[in-house]
Amino acid sequence: MPKATPKTGRAKSSRATPTTRPPADPKASHLYTDDNPSTTIHGTGFKDKSAAASTLTLIASRSLIYQFQTVNTLYNRAKHHPAMKRAVDGAASTQDMRAAMEVFREWLDVTYPTLKDGLRAGGFKPVVSKKVVEQYLPRIEGSEDVSEGAKQFARVYVELPRGKKLGNVLVDASRPEEPDWEARRYVELASLVPEGKEDAGGWEDGELWVDGGGVDEKVPTRVHLEMIAWAWSPWKEHQLSEKGFAVFKVKGKGGKKTATGSEGAE
Repeated sequence: MPKATPKTGRAKSSRATPTTRPPADPKASHLYTDDNPSTTIHGTGFKDKSAAASTLTLIASRSLIYQFQTVNTLYNRAKHHPAMKRAVDGAASTQDMRAAMEVFREWLDVTYPTLKDGLRAGGFKPVVSKKVVEQYLPRIEGSEDVSEGAKQFARVYVELPRGKKLGNVLVDASRPEEPDWEARRYVELASLVPEGKEDAGGWEDGELWVDGGGVDEKVPTRVHLEMIAWAWSPWKEHQLSEKGFAVFKVKGKGGKKTATGSEGAE
């Protein structure tokens, strides 16, 4: 009797052996949390209209981007909930959840665009890059005129990990229902920047730069330095960066000046 031909190829793994990979937790998404359970707002939900309304109240003090992330995520979680997939259109069993979805849909379609359009300077965008703020950080830290809040923001901002958003970083990590740094930044700049001065055309040069004396050709005014600390300026990024290097110029050998960026002496 001929021998059976040996099997070739990869053997199938046994289904009896359980996988060691933990299932993905939908709540781990940074769109729904702050990347940290301890800083997540608790009490949000989509089980009914009341839960949806309560959610909007809970997140009202956070930045608009955080509010959008939360509402959009909850809406889609409700839309793709297993109960919604199994139910017949208009079924009473999902009536409460559909009512919650209507609240969120109204916020996404009406409230969010209205709030976004109402932001001054688009929320004081573009945000000055971390690299440029870091150029000015020594002067920001050393200034008695810059507020402690602005100094704290500047430090947090330049140390922000790649991909991390200000809207997901709380000012006070123990109070997730209170403003994040994105919201705090907007409030401070809205108070600092006069109406009608949301771009360079609204400012005189002397309102933004003054003679620094000595080796400093020009330095930011008190107000401008405070704005830069909050990662905004009426000047464009490349202009601000070039001026930043000029601000920290120091004399080298032979009287020549060399740009030293944030390492320059004051």
